[in-house]
Amino acid sequence: MIGFQIIENPLPVDTIEDWSRVRSPARARRRRKLGHPQRIEMVTVPKKEVFAFGDKLVMHPEMAAEFRRRVPNQD
Repeated sequence: MIGFQIIENPLPVDTIEDWSRVRSPARARRRRKLGHPQRIEMVTVPKKEVFAFGDKLVMHPEMAAEFRRRVPNQD
C-alpha cells in the first residue's frame, strides 16, 4: 500500500478513565484521594498513533482497518 508495509499489533492501546457512572465527579475525586472506591471504570482504546520504522508502519488492527479504508488502493 503506497510503498509501506503495515504491521498490525494489538498491543498499542491507551487506558482511559470512564467517569460517566460517577454522580458527582468533584466528590468522587476527593473521596478517591482518601482511598474510597469509586465507580470509575478503566477502558482500553486503540492508540491513534502510527509508529513508522523505515518503510514499515506499526499500528493497532482497528487503526489499520481505518487506514486501509481511507487510503485508496494503489494497484
